[in-house]
Amino acid sequence: MTAPEIARRLDGGRFLSGGPRTAAARHQSLAAAIDWSYRLLPEPEQRLFARLSVFAGGFDLPGVHEVCAEPGTTEDTTLDLVTRLLDKSMVTSASSGAGRSRYRVLETLRARGRELLRDSSAGEQPDQRHVRYFVELAERAARGLHTSAEQTWAARALPDYDNLRTAFEYAAAGRHVDLALRLVAALPELVHLRLGYESADWAERTLELAPRDHPLFAAAVGAAARGAWNRGDFAHARRLAERAGGRVPARGTGRIAYPADVLADVALYEGDAASALEHYEAEAARARRDADPIRLVWTLYYVAVCHAVRRTPERGVAAALECVRVADATANPTARSMAHYALGLVLKKSEPDRALALFDRAGELAASVRNFWWHGIAVMEAAATRAVHRDPAAAARAFVDVLEHWDRVGDWTQQWLNLRYVVRLLVRLGADEDAVVLHHALCAAGKQSPLGTARLALLLDGPDGPLASAAARSGSSLSPSEAVSIARSCLHRY
Repeated sequence: MTAPEIARRLDGGRFLSGGPRTAAARHQSLAAAIDWSYRLLPEPEQRLFARLSVFAGGFDLPGVHEVCAEPGTTEDTTLDLVTRLLDKSMVTSASSGAGRSRYRVLETLRARGRELLRDSSAGEQPDQRHVRYFVELAERAARGLHTSAEQTWAARALPDYDNLRTAFEYAAAGRHVDLALRLVAALPELVHLRLGYESADWAERTLELAPRDHPLFAAAVGAAARGAWNRGDFAHARRLAERAGGRVPARGTGRIAYPADVLADVALYEGDAASALEHYEAEAARARRDADPIRLVWTLYYVAVCHAVRRTPERGVAAALECVRVADATANPTARSMAHYALGLVLKKSEPDRALALFDRAGELAASVRNFWWHGIAVMEAAATRAVHRDPAAAARAFVDVLEHWDRVGDWTQQWLNLRYVVRLLVRLGADEDAVVLHHALCAAGKQSPLGTARLALLLDGPDGPLASAAARSGSSLSPSEAVSIARSCLHRY
């Protein structure tokens, strides 16, 4: 049978009940085969097998011991039981991460284990232990990701993303508000910057349950608002961020989860760099007073970015150099990536070769800790620099990768910026008609284009000519995803 045929019958329960009547009873259905294997297990192995069903996607030995072990037993005892289940194929070995062996229970076996667990006297105890364990793991990882051990913590915690999702769903369904808040406040550094923006949705859901006076409410607001910002929904990001009521999250909050920062970033990307600069200069002063180097790197980074956006990059050099000094002292790879990027941005016009080296190094640092967001913007800015000062064909190939990078996670804030860079490159390559099409796609979406009115009039056959008019109609009718597809096709030609 094909995989879809098997899947349809699994959905209908055909393989879980019934089967060939001529076969032995234990082979007449999948459920019977599983139950037959289960009944052969000694009681301690039966209990562990049922409890392992609380894990999603895999687990390691410390997790099994904390979540499933009998009180008073050692980790060696737990290892012995896991080994016996491995020998009997009730548990399988999975890929290892961070120097730790990982295991998993096949989904059909896990489903039966869930049924056994529900029927047992243990009730929801393993589920409760599971959510608490992974909330605490997320909090430890969040702290570690601000240190020189960022790479270790990313490798340690990322394999448990499915378990983090399961933990959140348990906390949300049971209205365990404190656990849900602790989890969503801990995840921006681990999940949002490395895997995607699903955890921002969890944060937004939690806001509907959480009291506004909870100490972690502002951090949850910031996490939710940042997700809307990344997806390009600035109006929703602003509404979410304003729910914090001006409150500032506690020290150690994820870099991206400060509500007022989201408001400043909305202003920056909507063209009000002056108010964003005012905010970040004040926040940099606060970070210095608080002796908070991670926060100081973030705010200095943005001070430099704001000056670059205002076309006065020379005024951002001092902030960028301070950013590099502070980041190097932390030895935190993400902080160092941010600092290299900031310095490259303010030197891009005056010292393009040095800037390009800084962007490349920023990308390497971010990639070393699987930080896809900072890796993406570093690669994007390096491509933009190459498009102006180096080989445009190499820049075109790089931009294809960047288009796909932001497409994978649905980051429209960065994708629109990337399309602006692509328009500029297409003009340099002489692809005027393609550039005009994408220009009008940007304008139709309410985004700025690098082509001003005067420059646009010089392209094609004048602003009112038939080619220009056709390009305008074509670009104005494109959806955002179609604009990306057009850009990708154009770039592939070079």
